[in-house]
Amino acid sequence: MKELSAIRFTDQEPLFTQIYHFLKDEILSNQLPYEEFLPSIRSCARSLGVSKNTVEVAYQLLVSEGYVKSIPKKGYQVVYLAEAPSKQHDKRGAEPRLPDVRFDFRYGNIELGTFPFHQWNKLRNKVIAYHQQHYMVEGLSQGEYILRKELAKLLHEARGIICTPEQIIVGATPQQLVSLLTQILDRDRHFIGVENPGYDGARNTFLHGGYRVQGISLDVDGVSIKDLEKSGANAMYVSPSQQFIHKMTMSLEKRTELVKWLDSHAYLMEDDYEWEFKYQESYIPSIQSMAPQKVIYIGRLSKALLPLVNVSYMVLPYELLACFHQRVSEYDQPVSRLDQLTLSAYLSEGYWHKHVQYMRKNYAEKRKAFLQAISSYMPGQVEMEGKDTGLHAFLTVKRKCAEAELMELAYKRGVKVYGTARYWFRGVHEYPTVLLGYGALSQQDIQEGVRLLAEAWFG
Repeated sequence: MKELSAIRFTDQEPLFTQIYHFLKDEILSNQLPYEEFLPSIRSCARSLGVSKNTVEVAYQLLVSEGYVKSIPKKGYQVVYLAEAPSKQHDKRGAEPRLPDVRFDFRYGNIELGTFPFHQWNKLRNKVIAYHQQHYMVEGLSQGEYILRKELAKLLHEARGIICTPEQIIVGATPQQLVSLLTQILDRDRHFIGVENPGYDGARNTFLHGGYRVQGISLDVDGVSIKDLEKSGANAMYVSPSQQFIHKMTMSLEKRTELVKWLDSHAYLMEDDYEWEFKYQESYIPSIQSMAPQKVIYIGRLSKALLPLVNVSYMVLPYELLACFHQRVSEYDQPVSRLDQLTLSAYLSEGYWHKHVQYMRKNYAEKRKAFLQAISSYMPGQVEMEGKDTGLHAFLTVKRKCAEAELMELAYKRGVKVYGTARYWFRGVHEYPTVLLGYGALSQQDIQEGVRLLAEAWFG
């Protein structure tokens, strides 16, 4: 690998993007070979003269693309197996042309054309007109009160959340709010349990914040209470509405067990991930509604429904709200005031509810097309998680190979899929699993993309 100091920064794109592209090229050219470790975030930042946050974002991009994985207490390891140099060129020494990506099953991609831009822009212009004489750019640090009031109403009606607007903190993303939470909790007192497998953004944020973190295994209906008790953790991060990989919905019985567990432990962090996209199962109340003084509730208005802005929220018990005001008095609100005011009007005037109903039907049809394609082209060859929720699925492919090989085979057919190793805290698996998001693809594209995957993986 060339020295990192060989990077020549320009003003054309963000620094973290330039670091990402440099390291990606090193991996693809085998200068950073399989199982090699990247330089530590600290040493990389020092070598390049940039902040550690800049380097960390670049590394997380590599993780999300399946090029490296994060290993606690060791660092970031290359998991992409590049072809040997002799195979990368033809006889004349020219690099072969890379295939075009026809179908990108990237989780988080969505259709922009389905969003009602006319309604949103109309409300936005009203906000601008109303405030054009006296507009405060910064606003309130916790978020605009009018928006927090609308969020409190929405969460109570949709999820049974018990809170006041004063308990809500607006943020950009759930991970950003977890980062804020690391400043509110006490790393010397709180030992964090996380689902294994589970959301790596929360897990790694706690690890980087200096917290002790333990992966807790999963039962068929959610986190294992038995393993949680054995772990010694006194705080637990869970995704009960839609467990990130197994996509299960936590049963009411398991939620009740967690509430009992809270009687003798500190806090439960409830990530109500994509609660808007439940297609078949009946309503199950949030855990926060069962123990509001012990549950920290985290969620976001899904990007699949609101692609224009990142808006997430955290509901703090009053005890932790006091800690927030004491320890993070300088909290800088990351969501623009204009977006917050527009969103509050979008909620209050009923546009949000109508849009959710329409998009649930739209995405349910895509989910049906995806399931039919899997059934038609890969019968008995894959196991799938995520049949009844969300806009993505995890496919465990019954082949003895690495997930990087599956990604490479798919890419040669013009299809992009994504690895999942980063979601496991620890563990060895018999077969590789890949992540496919289908929110941005048409039903026809979903079917053709799955057909090409079947050809790539099974011949």
